[in-house]
Amino acid sequence: MKVETKVGLLFVGSVILLVVFAYVLGILNPFTNAYELNVTYNYAGGLEEGSPVRVMGIKVGKVKKIVFDPQQKSGTGEEVKLRVLINVEKKAWSSIRKDSRFFINLAGVIGEKFLEISPGNTTETEFKSGDTIRGEDPPRIDQLISQSYGLAGKILELVEKNKGNVTNVIDQLDRLVTNFNKTLALLEKTSKNKEVAHLIDNVIKISDDVVYLTGAMRGKKAEETYTLVHKLLFRLEDLDGPAIRKFLQTEGVKARIF
Repeated sequence: MKVETKVGLLFVGSVILLVVFAYVLGILNPFTNAYELNVTYNYAGGLEEGSPVRVMGIKVGKVKKIVFDPQQKSGTGEEVKLRVLINVEKKAWSSIRKDSRFFINLAGVIGEKFLEISPGNTTETEFKSGDTIRGEDPPRIDQLISQSYGLAGKILELVEKNKGNVTNVIDQLDRLVTNFNKTLALLEKTSKNKEVAHLIDNVIKISDDVVYLTGAMRGKKAEETYTLVHKLLFRLEDLDGPAIRKFLQTEGVKARIF
């Protein structure tokens, strides 16, 4: 066999091995029937071309391209300057609907970034290949850390400036707790005193009697008694001294007494 033939066979074998290797890694799959979607973001959070696309935690595609488009706007008029083109396999395409949400997630604490798609409601319409949808911007961890440092610095500065006041507040709280404990101890001792217990028992009995009396005063007989007393007082209101004297003289009460 000629040397040229050997070199040619070696080259063809290398190409075949490279294609098989790319197919196994998912880089190249000419037999797949994938759909494309454009997901827009203002912050990608470390997402890269080739990052996995997952639905319900299952890998169903990958990020094909990331495009910077300063003039791009969403359907609501919001400026969205980053467009991520993704491939989604046919088997998962029917689970992605108009109400699906597109997150940028992290596999583990220091794992790779991937694009997570939440499945939509079956009552919603499906996407068409090539449609554009607004994604959920991931939180800016760097900004959160920076703000946390700033907040911690302000708290330390406030404590340093008001160190005396903070100490006084802590002392007052300590005294308050101490006095409260003493009050509880005093109440416990008082509750064990026989005279105090007897006094409390008498108060309870008096309150029961008052409740019984007020309950009886709400009855029908009590209302009739109130009415009779009111009429009697109303009749006695017009009486005066001369009228009473005349009544006594007329009836001869004075003569009968003496």
